[in-house]
Formats: sequence, structure tokens, C-alpha cells
Amino acid sequence: MIRGIRSLGLFNHLIPPKGKIWITFDKATFQEGEAVVGKVNVEAHEYIQGQGIKLEARVFETYQEPVWVTINNARVQEMHRVENVLYSQDVQVTGPSDFGDGPAQTFPFSVGMPPCRATRGGAAVENSLKAILQCKGRPHLQGATQVPFVPPGSMAQQMGYMQGGYPVPQGYGQPGYNPGYNPNPGYSQPGYGQQMPGYGMPPQQMPQQQVAQVRCKYCTGLMNANASTCPNCGAHQ
Repeated sequence: MIRGIRSLGLFNHLIPPKGKIWITFDKATFQEGEAVVGKVNVEAHEYIQGQGIKLEARVFETYQEPVWVTINNARVQEMHRVENVLYSQDVQVTGPSDFGDGPAQTFPFSVGMPPCRATRGGAAVENSLKAILQCKGRPHLQGATQVPFVPPGSMAQQMGYMQGGYPVPQGYGQPGYNPGYNPNPGYSQPGYGQQMPGYGMPPQQMPQQQVAQVRCKYCTGLMNANASTCPNCGAHQ
């Protein structure tokens, strides 16, 4: 029994610590060229002596390439996956820190990843972030994810913005647009089915109630001053 315990201790450096590490982002998508911000989350289920947390930011180019191989003394061609590194950067998130069994701990980060394009036709570009908890005398804990980038100019469209940073009203751009017209009034409302006063009139002749606009403290998008949540990113104000 004692010999078995000693043997287990000798191979302890090969046994991964009980815990996990993963990445969460502060936004659903990032525009190309924008800094990627989020948090590294660490959950330990035993004592872990950490020597630091780092992020590996990588942009890969992957494609299929024909390769000649020998199978049963016959030369045949197979398609093999090839991976090239277009960008590489390591960012230190924290220094040495010990972890114990308990709730997850979070560590904020910000890392830049430049937009990269494939160098050959048919290749796919992958933007990858890997979080690594360096454990003393033990295998490191790792967790990787893909960064949700969108091309320049598409961020405003996805967030409901038009050029200039102003929110796009419902039905904007349609002929005869009228901010005060409700195309689907409730059946129980008085006057349903009757011509609404001012319907078809030019928008400038319709009285409009101006609502003050402020910027969201998380995504900096414009929103109504009396709104409790941002209509763009959903953050509570």
C-alpha cells in the first residue's frame, strides 16, 4: 500500500489538476481591428499552485492540401489539413496566484488582434484565444475559443445603427415612412379600421416628442435616457 502511494506521488506531475478554465467575452461580436475584451474564468476543485495566467492570441490560416502517402505498398493521394500562423501574441493576465476549492474567480483582459486575410484561395482564417493557467509541477489548465469578429461597417447594421451613430427607427427607409403611424393597431383599440389623423402626411408635419439620447456605458451606443437596458448590447444601466 505504501509503495502504491509513493508511486502515485512520483507520477503526480503527470496528473492534471481538478478544475477548469474558460474565456467569456464582454460583447457578442467585435469589429475587426477593435480590442478584444473579456474575462478569464478559473474554477478549482482542489488546491492549485498557479504560476500565472496567460492568453495566447493566434490567427490561423487553414486549408486542405494533397499529399502522397503509401498504403499497402501503393502510392495514393490524400487531402491533409495544413495550418499556418498569420499572427501570434502572448499576453500575461495575472502573476502567481493560488486557487482553492470554491466559486470561480474571474480576471479581466484586453488583447489586440489585427485583421488578417488568407494568403491563398480556399483557405479559412480562424481567430483563436487560448487561456492557460500555469500550474507548478502539474500539467497546465487550458481553455480555447474563437473570437467573434465581424467585418468593418457591419457592426452598425447588426446593432441597429445607421451611419453617424443614430438609431434606425422601425420601418426607416420605407416610402411614406411616418414615425407616429402604427401599422398593426390592436383590434380592441378605439377607431380601429378608420383612417388615422395625419396618415399619409409628410413626416415633418407630424408632431414628435423628442426623447433625450445618452450613450451606453458598456457599448457606447445611443439609447433613450429613460431606458433601463441598452437596446443594442442588452446591458443593464
